[in-house]
Amino acid sequence: MTGVNAETEAVFAELARIAEIAAGILDGEEVKRIIAEQAMHYVANPDPEHRYLSGDYFDADHELFLRTKKLLTRLERLGKVPLNGSVWVPIPGREEVTVAVQNGAYHRYYQFGQERLATPPEMKQVFANGQVLRVAPAEGDRLATVLAPVRDSLGDVVAVAEFTAPLDAPPPAWS
Repeated sequence: MTGVNAETEAVFAELARIAEIAAGILDGEEVKRIIAEQAMHYVANPDPEHRYLSGDYFDADHELFLRTKKLLTRLERLGKVPLNGSVWVPIPGREEVTVAVQNGAYHRYYQFGQERLATPPEMKQVFANGQVLRVAPAEGDRLATVLAPVRDSLGDVVAVAEFTAPLDAPPPAWS
């Protein structure tokens, strides 16, 4: 990455370290089963007459969801910078992803209530090559993001973990 200062590079290096750990320990077999089959059907096949139908039918395997969420929380605690993580899974038959688990407020891609997102080029790259990827901040964006592949037992990339941190230190609680 060109034109970044030492502080920004340190944040990216820390996110990359956490992403490498995540790539080794997140279980793709579990992640791809978090969202129930029926729920994924409604996410993949939205009904234009009932725009909230997929939310009404959203169901998750709570054990897998909580285990993955707790693992993301532990990964976040390993960081030397404040960061948040989320896990994105592809929507079958579409060029889109949906968030399976998300923690905290720092996200490059997730917006509250969002059920699907056109797969960003950076995520497509991680799905294709299975490598941890640093994502340069967009102009005016003060967030650093690193993406990590999540593999199943066959070694296929079945999800992408996103780790995002602010490039500006958060203000003190008393400000």
